[in-house]
Amino acid sequence: MNERPAGAPPQPPAESPAATGAVRSWLAGAGGAGVLKVVAGNGSFVVLGFVANLIAANGLSPDGFGLMALALAMLNVLQEVCGAGVDLAIVRIAAPHVGRDADCLARVYRAGLQIKLIFNGSIALAVWMFAGPIARGLFDDPRLSPLLGWVAVGLLAAALFNYMLAKFQTEERFALYSTLRVLNNVAKLVFLGLLAWIGLFEPVAVFASWMLAFVVSFGMALVWDRRTTLPGLPVVRIEGERWGEILRFARWTVASSFLYSLYSRTDLLILARYVGDAEVGLYAVSWNITFVIDLVTYSVIVALLPRASKMSTHGEFVAYLKSTFLICALLALCVMPLFLLSDWLFATFFPAYGTAAASLFRILLSGALITLLFHPLYLILYARDQAYRLTQVNLLLVLFVLLAGLLVIPAYGTTGAALVTVAGRVFASALICYFVFSEVRKLFHAQPA
Repeated sequence: MNERPAGAPPQPPAESPAATGAVRSWLAGAGGAGVLKVVAGNGSFVVLGFVANLIAANGLSPDGFGLMALALAMLNVLQEVCGAGVDLAIVRIAAPHVGRDADCLARVYRAGLQIKLIFNGSIALAVWMFAGPIARGLFDDPRLSPLLGWVAVGLLAAALFNYMLAKFQTEERFALYSTLRVLNNVAKLVFLGLLAWIGLFEPVAVFASWMLAFVVSFGMALVWDRRTTLPGLPVVRIEGERWGEILRFARWTVASSFLYSLYSRTDLLILARYVGDAEVGLYAVSWNITFVIDLVTYSVIVALLPRASKMSTHGEFVAYLKSTFLICALLALCVMPLFLLSDWLFATFFPAYGTAAASLFRILLSGALITLLFHPLYLILYARDQAYRLTQVNLLLVLFVLLAGLLVIPAYGTTGAALVTVAGRVFASALICYFVFSEVRKLFHAQPA
């Protein structure tokens, strides 16, 4: 798959690339190849996910699809308890040991697996045991009970699958990482086809196929992983020291993820209080399209986190700043034509929303591009064990958007909401740059003369 050896140190960029070949070589050394693989994989994942949702929505009644959406929402919320934040912590703690200390690497993997199995397994067991009372008491809909039983299956299967993805990310095996992400949605489509063929296209069966896709994906990850996948099993040997490392880091990443999710919906919640449903829908469509750019940003972060975790010297941090900003600037240039194509895009795919949605999208797009340029720089905070700084940034971001939204949105409606969202992204990017450059400056002054 032409992967760089997992333990190889980050390579500084060439100082003055004079030709296209030199630029390509520079970007490859800075992680550009990994970024492109993850961007391509995530893009394909989103497209196939959209197709799967389209088939499910049209194959089920609105009521049935609503039940499924509710169960998926519960799965997504419960996953955050011991999900992406813990996966990120595993990558951050494990990456410096790749190619250097196999025993230490195995202990970090083992600890991460133990954490995910114990926490997610406990939640899954509780959901499975109390599916009926939850469906009746919390949602007042007993029809949800069998779907919650499958939520329990999905929680454990998704935890194991995401553990494998975190492992491949740590080892910078991005071709395999991206392929498995795509095949997860391919499995959903295959299951949907089987359900349609046997005439069993109903909510419980469709939702079960979603959860079983995680089981299949985890199985494929096991088959394709040529190294020791589950080191040191059985898991009775608790890695207490590594547990502490992972959980100390994960507490900040979990909190940051929650706060950022809260920020991302604050504008819409305020808007819904002051305008009609049609305007909320107009804004939501425009906002959702910008998710594509945020996915590119996420892909950059996924691809560069393992390398960033190995950095320790001032020179490495400066090289990372330069190369990462160049990669993000090139990606931003590729996205820029959307400003010119926005009217055509909405007229073609969302004709009911017209040019008003396109105008909002152009405002929101500018904010998404700012995030793309600056947010990947915060990996320096992770490398310097300053993850709490990002939690602080996101907390201040929530407060900023809440205050600005209450002042602006009632008077200016959807345009005001878009401007507040962009202002929030600028505010967060400025704080990230401040903390990042403070860390680099401190390292510069601390290095020997």
